[in-house]
Amino acid sequence: MNREDLSGRLLRLFTGEIEEHVGSMNADLLALEKAPGDGERLRSLFRSVHTLKGAARAAGVRPLEALCHAWEEVLVELREGRAALDPSQMPLHFAAVDAIETAGKALRKAGAVDSAALARLTAAFRRTPADAAGSDAAAAMAQGAVDVQRVGAEESPEAPRPGGEALAVRVPVERLDRLAAAGGRLLAARSRVAEHARAIEELRELSARWAADWRRQAPRVRAALAKADVPAEVARSVAGVDGQLRALLAAADRLTAETRRDARGVSRAADDITDGVRRLRMRPFRDACAALPRTVRDLAAGADKEVRLEIGGNEVEADRGVLDAIREALLHLVRNAVDHGIEPKAERERAGKDGVGTVRVAATIRGERIEVAVIDDGRGLDMAAIQRQLARRGVEIPDAEEDQVRALFRGGLSTAPEATAISGRGVGLDAVRAAMERVGGRVDVRWQSGAGTTFLLDCPVSLATVRALQVEVGGRSVALPLDAIERVIRIRPADLRRSGGRTMVPAPDGLVPVVPLAAVLGPGFGDPAAASSHAVIVAVPGARIALAVDRVEGDDTLAVRPLGRRARGLATGCAVLGTNRIALVLDASRVAARGLERAAAGDDALLEGGAMPARARRRILVVDDSITARTLEVGILQTAGYDVVAAADGDEALRRLRGEAFDLVVADVEMPRMDGFALCRAIRADDRLAALPVVLVTALEAPEQRRRGLEAGADAYLGKSGFERAEFLATIRDILAER
Repeated sequence: MNREDLSGRLLRLFTGEIEEHVGSMNADLLALEKAPGDGERLRSLFRSVHTLKGAARAAGVRPLEALCHAWEEVLVELREGRAALDPSQMPLHFAAVDAIETAGKALRKAGAVDSAALARLTAAFRRTPADAAGSDAAAAMAQGAVDVQRVGAEESPEAPRPGGEALAVRVPVERLDRLAAAGGRLLAARSRVAEHARAIEELRELSARWAADWRRQAPRVRAALAKADVPAEVARSVAGVDGQLRALLAAADRLTAETRRDARGVSRAADDITDGVRRLRMRPFRDACAALPRTVRDLAAGADKEVRLEIGGNEVEADRGVLDAIREALLHLVRNAVDHGIEPKAERERAGKDGVGTVRVAATIRGERIEVAVIDDGRGLDMAAIQRQLARRGVEIPDAEEDQVRALFRGGLSTAPEATAISGRGVGLDAVRAAMERVGGRVDVRWQSGAGTTFLLDCPVSLATVRALQVEVGGRSVALPLDAIERVIRIRPADLRRSGGRTMVPAPDGLVPVVPLAAVLGPGFGDPAAASSHAVIVAVPGARIALAVDRVEGDDTLAVRPLGRRARGLATGCAVLGTNRIALVLDASRVAARGLERAAAGDDALLEGGAMPARARRRILVVDDSITARTLEVGILQTAGYDVVAAADGDEALRRLRGEAFDLVVADVEMPRMDGFALCRAIRADDRLAALPVVLVTALEAPEQRRRGLEAGADAYLGKSGFERAEFLATIRDILAER
């Protein structure tokens, strides 16, 4: 490595160290502002400054080294008790942290720092503590009153202290992104391998059926050949078919077993790698809050207010990209809370409130999403001011206050009487909305006049992968995040009705508006009036709707690839499926909102003369004496949209089959009274049932047992040891499609 390369590498490492230490130094200074005699915090601050001094020397950033050295000299005096930390000195210390942070950003962007600004701060530290209080840097900053308190057992956010954490390795973000992309390709490859395994399974079953057919027909063929007096070589060739078929079946059995084993191995490896990459990208929520204590302190000081900041959920984790968006949104929301929401102390006391205002930021995990609340106990939203601003801009004022407030998120609208360096430009909440949309999130607001405001941020935990339900619409696959799906229901023509000008469908807890997903997605997704037999009920904050689809394909973990800004629309990204098809990963919130708009507009695509054309019913009988296995299979099939009936053994199943209509049978093998093999033979011997597809799902997985099942007439034979939901549903779907 040449000197230039080494210098560049050292500079990159140094800017990384700056990021680590700035958060720790801010936290230490905030604690010292409350408790100037806190020796541990003072020692921690000294260690950070000393470490940065050595790193600046190694990286060749002399102005920053000089600042850290001068600051270190002051901290030595304080640490050894030769001087006391005076409140008037705090602005200088905070200014030094800000200067170091600014220098780090400048080094990353341009490779140079503002030497003059650093020199002024260095000179300020070289004066006596009494002189420092009157320096230009100190005079430029005002004393603020802010209390960063502990919430429960959680600490205020701070960067990990050097020497106090487990051994870690720095990995550039770009490398993590490349690794995540590779993990996504591995997920797609896993799906393709699973498809190949199913194809080989089908070939093996076809071979088994050929062998079984030949064994039944061979005696007659041999007899016919003997009567026909065919040449000897023909007779020998026919006689050799037995051995060839046995060899073919043995090879097919071996290949199937190896392919299934390899498919399971690839699946486990894909899960391990993608989960590992996801964990590498995860960061604690406290990282998104690192700048908030200083923000609140400085804003409170400038507005002559007293504000208490509370932070909860520090250890909640989310993807780095998600936290970046949350960090941006929190800065705007907390600034607004302090500037607009929290009243001055005298005004609060006149209203009977605690003179110290409170801003609380808390994160929780709900399923695959992270929810963040920003709550203040200030004056609430000024609805009169919002209405005046709407009128001034010539915007029609909605009747509902909730709709009026949504205008705040469109940008250019502010209730501040004048623009300041802090707020009043009308871009803060618009930036919050944009940050949330960038990561497939949403923002909501609640308020109570005179009592405070709550902003709610809701985002996916990870941007790299999503657990999603795949459905087919107009011949195209789309995916809906599972955490937004309440249930899958069957649509029957007689159930559809009109209510309040909307088409409704019954769900277990009442009527739900229903529209074709094709109508929501627009051109390119088939005819919205085409027959649909199933609907997916999507439930998100503020919206609940049933989306009619052509077919439910099953759920899986998908690697999400980003879409260009113009291509996003109702989708957050796309995923490559195992069949090499591309599926759009839909934004459940936007799809639900658009669906409700279509429903409110009276979209009648589902109703033709008061009834919806129905597709052929798909009714499945599940037969298993194990209540656990039976419940699992019934649940999987019902979630996929099938009508399912259960039976405990072959006798009960046969009675039901002779009295009711079914499209397919899923059966165990080992059952009392009549096992699965006997049930298959009974079905094939019944003229009315002979064509009914049968899938055997059993723990008997030896090749001879598999061969016995296929000879009995089973269309597919699946083992329970490697049972996978996707393979199970794909097998049933393919068999039903053939019939």
